[in-house]
Amino acid sequence: MTIQGSTPDQRRRVALVTGAASGIGAAVVRQLCNDGLAVAAVDRDADGLATVAGSVGDAMVMTATCDVVDADAVRAVVESVVAWGGGLDVVVNGAGILVRADADDTTSDIWDRVVDVNLKGTFQVIQAALPHLRDGSDTAQRRIINIASGAATRGYHYPAYSASKGGVTALTRQIACELAPLGITVNCVNPGVVRTGINRDSWEDDAVRERWEKLIPVGRLGEPEDIASLVGYLASPAAGFLTAEDIAVDGGRSNITVSPW
Repeated sequence: MTIQGSTPDQRRRVALVTGAASGIGAAVVRQLCNDGLAVAAVDRDADGLATVAGSVGDAMVMTATCDVVDADAVRAVVESVVAWGGGLDVVVNGAGILVRADADDTTSDIWDRVVDVNLKGTFQVIQAALPHLRDGSDTAQRRIINIASGAATRGYHYPAYSASKGGVTALTRQIACELAPLGITVNCVNPGVVRTGINRDSWEDDAVRERWEKLIPVGRLGEPEDIASLVGYLASPAAGFLTAEDIAVDGGRSNITVSPW
């Protein structure tokens, strides 16, 4: 576990971001740093975390390696973040994996691995963070933001991934129900096809990318920053009346049918 920058002062909001070493998670770290938060970046990839921490200049950043499937490690990291930052205000669950296996090819091991990381890992981070999010008198400034997927709401060929992300959206609503009386908001972001490592096969091949672009009404793939900008808003005090929502960020693909003519 390493720390970059000074210890946050009492007035600075503190965020914990999992899956922070690359892709959407890394973009979220940069967004929240730009918004003035102290950010704890968490991932299994120590080298990736170091790169992300080095990209945010003199922002207040802490990095910690952790597998979200390991409940004890998750609790230890959350406690370290609270000790570093003096509290915890925002949790962004970005850790996730995709195994490209259809129903015939999805083994028990594949199912367990995907659901453990994407769904159980998300819950374990929330559970470890809850005592700190509930602590104090300023709970209306506290936020949980879960990164799910468009696969949560439509067929996507890979049952373990779709089921795990659908579970994240259901979990979001349940935790939102529990925390609403405290003013703590809980929302879910459902990205479409975004230029990240998990979707590399959708954009590195020009022919595949062009097919996707024809299916997306705005005519392009998403960028990690497209997702991070929404997370930045959901994490802000301005989003205090928005909770229990799952919000698609997919260039209109969820709600617009591209005309074949």
